Amino acid sequence: MKTITSGFKAGALLILANLAFSSAADGQSASPPWSYTLVDGSQLLDDCPICDRLSIPVPMRGTFQLRLLAQGPLFSSYALDNISFHAGNPGGTNYQVTGQGIYEFGGEVANQQSLSLSLLIDDGVNPVLGYFTNDSTLVTRWWPMMQISVTETNGTPARVFHLAINAAPFREIWFSTVQPFTAGLWNPPTNAISGGDLLSSIGQVVKRNEQLCGGLGIQPVVPDLGLKDIGILPGGEIAFSIEQDIFSQSLGELHPGDLLTDWSRILRTNSDLISPFVPSPVPPAGAGLGAVKVTDNGTVYFSVQTNFYSVKLGRTVQTGDLLSDTGNVVRSESQLLANFNPAKPAADYGLGAVFLWPSGEIWFSTTQGFAGPGTNSYAAGDLLSDQGYVVYRNADLVAAFQPAVGDLGLDALYVITDVPPLGPGLGPAALSLPQPTNEPPASLALQWSAKGHVFQLERAANPAGPYLPASRIATAVSFIDQGVLSNQSQAFYRLHQW
Repeated sequence: MKTITSGFKAGALLILANLAFSSAADGQSASPPWSYTLVDGSQLLDDCPICDRLSIPVPMRGTFQLRLLAQGPLFSSYALDNISFHAGNPGGTNYQVTGQGIYEFGGEVANQQSLSLSLLIDDGVNPVLGYFTNDSTLVTRWWPMMQISVTETNGTPARVFHLAINAAPFREIWFSTVQPFTAGLWNPPTNAISGGDLLSSIGQVVKRNEQLCGGLGIQPVVPDLGLKDIGILPGGEIAFSIEQDIFSQSLGELHPGDLLTDWSRILRTNSDLISPFVPSPVPPAGAGLGAVKVTDNGTVYFSVQTNFYSVKLGRTVQTGDLLSDTGNVVRSESQLLANFNPAKPAADYGLGAVFLWPSGEIWFSTTQGFAGPGTNSYAAGDLLSDQGYVVYRNADLVAAFQPAVGDLGLDALYVITDVPPLGPGLGPAALSLPQPTNEPPASLALQWSAKGHVFQLERAANPAGPYLPASRIATAVSFIDQGVLSNQSQAFYRLHQW
């Protein structure tokens, strides 16, 4: 994550009277905090050791920030700041959890972890200030993922809290669903969500399908063309594929399986993607496109929707394999699912969406559900990790939209994370001088040039801050801060890029 700062100062008439501009490094510490979000399996247990009853844990959701304090040759220590969790079930007791803590990670032979927390747990009746330490030092997930359980050390015989914390370093997850649905958040017609709309896990529509496809030169009005997985290129260009054949007046025939972008170009045809595998016979309608990720160096990772035989590999490529446009299998389906121990390991469950972490961990969804050992089952659309755990059940991923049903499938997937990418980094951003505009009145228009994939502007009344979000996280490289000069004569901006 990189930032750059710019400022504007206007006279009483909101004209170009006194203009100030500054450009700097991010203004944060050398190690800015990472935002974490709780994922599947996080729980709170309000236990009564002396009571003759069974205590039942309730699901817990929320966020915190992880800030590096010290990095040594063996161990690193971090502060957990701005802890904000909520736990409970509909109709039951609900808990608000706030506080801070210290986390240590590392080891000489094998990694270990420890966590000390100071938390205020408020159930609306009897708030408790609790002090917690970890139950075990065993590390069970790859860094920077976190899985750790803590127990209250100052509890009473009648009440002791236990927390199970499963967390991943992301701010938002962008996705699309296979099925359309009606969101419970808004009134018609804006509550209609199509399978081609790009959504955010915080309950916002990132882009409607017509916004993604609007520049493809399709006439008359662009219909909803569906949406398979997406990749976001440097500069905020969104790569995606559609689900039906259609003619573009500027690009010609477009097919499912072609990799398009919202900057009005064909990034790869389906033939470009599968020809390095030397398919035989060549699928007459292409092999389709399921999962997609585009690396910053231009390599495309993808899956197909139709099995085909590869002469180069000497085997059948399945819909659940993760492929590279270099003609190689990045992960076979059996490798992706190995830690889930599927009851039918030879079956082909498809690969619908994928995200690759710098650590090598892969998040993905399947196009068909499958059973694991015992009573374990995984639905199409559940977000999974190749390390063998559930990131989110599909119903939890879409919960912020309050749909009437929760099993809607999963196509597109993109994770916005503070974890720096592999390689040289994003490089500097260029934030232009804010320009006053009266459309709408008393507003400022800003533009920038950067190699990040998504961006967010933060605003402050003076250069020292505090800076608060002025825009949503988005792929746009411009923003109008509407009415910002109505009640203040100056504004300073900081651009984040991921």
